[in-house]
Parts: sequence; structure tokens; C-alpha cells
Amino acid sequence: MLNKWLENRVKALEEELENSKTDFENLEMLYKNSSCKCDSLVCENCESLEKKVDYLVKTVDKLSKAKSNFESFLASQNCVFGKAGLGFNL
Repeated sequence: MLNKWLENRVKALEEELENSKTDFENLEMLYKNSSCKCDSLVCENCESLEKKVDYLVKTVDKLSKAKSNFESFLASQNCVFGKAGLGFNL
């Protein structure tokens, strides 16, 4: 039961990570391709895009770390279906 929930949670996190990466790449391309035609040194549009890029970078970083930590956690778990200690001698 717990393993099924964990598997579903990992799949959801992986999908969220992929979506965040795609969003980040799209926003980065948009940012690189947009040429600011404003007269001031920093315009509202540029500031907004910089904040979005920073947010997406931090989000992707957090999700990558969480996925790595979660995979380490799952790898450290023992299989509850093992027959060792139950009186079975194979």
C-alpha cells in the first residue's frame, strides 16, 4: 500500500519536474529572443521575466534535489516481502 503510494508520488514529481523544465526552457527561449525596446535601463517586463526565470531555476533545483533524495530514501528501504527470518530455509 505504501509502496504504491510512493510510486504514484514519484511519478507525479517526475511529471512536475519535466513540466517545470519545459516551462523553464520555453521562458528562457522567450527571454533570449525578446529584445527590450525600452528607453530605461530596467523596464517592468524585464524585471518580471528575470523574476520568473529565477523562480523557475529555484523550482527545478528543488525538484531535482527532492527527486534525488526520494530515490535515495526508496533505495534504503528493505523489501517487506523477503522470507528471511520467517522460518524459511531455502
